[in-house]
Amino acid sequence: MGKKKTKKHRGSRTHGRGIKGGRGAGERGGRGKAGLQKHKYISTMKEDPNYFGPKGFSRPQSLVKEPKIINIYDIEMNMDEFIEMGIAKKEGSIYHVDLSKAGYDKLLGGGKARYQMKITIPSSSERAIVKVQESGGEVITK
Repeated sequence: MGKKKTKKHRGSRTHGRGIKGGRGAGERGGRGKAGLQKHKYISTMKEDPNYFGPKGFSRPQSLVKEPKIINIYDIEMNMDEFIEMGIAKKEGSIYHVDLSKAGYDKLLGGGKARYQMKITIPSSSERAIVKVQESGGEVITK
C-alpha cells in the first residue's frame, strides 16, 4: 500500500492544492452542471450542442396505436386456425377470410398466394392486392 497524500504533503501549508484549491468546488468552476451557460459554455457547445433549447414532445400513449399487420404467407400458414376461430370459411375452392374480425389493420404482400381467397381487411398494400388477384382471389378494403 502506497503513501497517502496527506502524509506526503505534511509540512506544506496547502497540501499541493494551491491557496484556494482545497475549499469547496472553486478550482473546478462549481459542482456538477454549474456554469454551463456562463464560464463552461464553450465546452458545453463542443460536447453537447443540443443541450439548450426545445427537445420536442411525446404523444400521449392513448393516441399512439401500432397497426396490426399480416402477410399473405401468414394467412395461408394459419388458415386452419382461422377456420376454427370463425374468421375464415371455405365455399367450394374459395376461402372467405375476414381479417378485421381478427383485429388486423393491414395486409402486406409477403409470400405467395396459393389459395383462392376473398379477403376483407381495412387496408392493404398494392402488392398484396396484385398477388391475391393473380391467384384468382379478391381483396376488399373497407
